[in-house]
Amino acid sequence: MMKYKDIVPIGTVLIIASTSFGLGAIYANWPYDLNTLWRATDPNAFAKSLVHYQTWAQAPMYVHYVLHAVGFIGLVGHFIKLYKPDEEAKYFEYGSLALFMIAIVIYLTNLRTGINAAITGEWGEVDSKTGINVIAASQVMIILVLVGVLVLQGGLYYAQWYDEELKKEFYETEAREAALAAERQAKQEEDIIASTNEGGSDDANVEIIAESDRTAIDTKGKKKKSNTVKKRKS
Repeated sequence: MMKYKDIVPIGTVLIIASTSFGLGAIYANWPYDLNTLWRATDPNAFAKSLVHYQTWAQAPMYVHYVLHAVGFIGLVGHFIKLYKPDEEAKYFEYGSLALFMIAIVIYLTNLRTGINAAITGEWGEVDSKTGINVIAASQVMIILVLVGVLVLQGGLYYAQWYDEELKKEFYETEAREAALAAERQAKQEEDIIASTNEGGSDDANVEIIAESDRTAIDTKGKKKKSNTVKKRKS
């Protein structure tokens, strides 16, 4: 059975994948936004950009559903990581979710409204050129917040990896120190046993010598007694 810790990397993959997909979708609009927002070298730039966004708005709905589904996958990834967030990194996770939500809100309010206005021609209080530049500027803001999501996720991954490395090094050092302490203790016990054995052999030698002396004394006593008996007989 998978633990929650094993599912967290899946959430990270979902976030990075959906964020990268969103950046790729915006990158496809860059050739058109470049000539309207950043430089004015092409006199037909606004007309080309208008046709481009009209084509995007009139695309089959499943094209838009794919983008929406990818955004939902990114939210699922954030919710996975925020179910039981790490206390030391939860604010970074909240920040990543906030940035992702900002990108979604900008998309729904500016991009969706803008491409629909490109079809209807109702730009509100601005003209079409300003409206197209609003679409382009909104995508720049989306790029900034999505890059922020990637930076936060990358920073979180590095922080967790570095923390694991420090813990691994700490446990390895403790294991080495414990092994050295056990080795020193075993050596001390061996020295104590060896010294005890040497002391025991010395005591045994002393006992043997003492027993030999007692035997000699007893033997001499017996000889003296026999001599005394002989004298009485005479």
